[in-house]
Amino acid sequence: MLRYLYEQLLETKISHAGVPKCVAVILNPGDLDDRGLEMVRRLIAWSEIIGIRSIALYSGDDAPQTYQRIVTELYNARAEISLHTKDGVEILGSGGKTKLLISLGYGGKQEVSEAIRKLLKDVEIGRISADDIDEKTIEAKLRFSQKPDLVIRAGGKQLSDFMIWQAAYSELYFTEVNWNSLRKTDFLRAIRDYQRRERRFGR
Repeated sequence: MLRYLYEQLLETKISHAGVPKCVAVILNPGDLDDRGLEMVRRLIAWSEIIGIRSIALYSGDDAPQTYQRIVTELYNARAEISLHTKDGVEILGSGGKTKLLISLGYGGKQEVSEAIRKLLKDVEIGRISADDIDEKTIEAKLRFSQKPDLVIRAGGKQLSDFMIWQAAYSELYFTEVNWNSLRKTDFLRAIRDYQRRERRFGR
């Protein structure tokens, strides 16, 4: 009962301040088991309640069984889901207000490397010149257009290279709570902590 009241208090405070447009969560390998995928559904619901419209999840676990488990369990989830691997993307979900990106083993170094190769190809065929390459042209070639306002590291202290370009000015939040044990209260605390910060965007 007390936890429920505390959750309601946090939700009220969060609703009176700006929520992040995009939240990224870094998981441990193995977190996207059956229980972990139920947590994904909960995260979608929690985000929808407080008005977060874009979520990105990263796991270094790119095993085929993990991929197939996600496809099977989240094909009808209440969200627009894009499931990414180094080989491409599959669209899942039944639609909804929330957009969810899940990346399995496809990190930022690979993403930036692919973007540079695309630009070099454009230079080679004369579409652009080398002098045209700047931040905007690089960003246009990245697979992910999202720029997370908040990056949550669940159950660990080490970040990954996920969205290494897009998350350059993101706020970071570390929690020792493992993904499968994450409660709504823990998630709301992360959002509330974000709202209390003064963002400087590298300045």
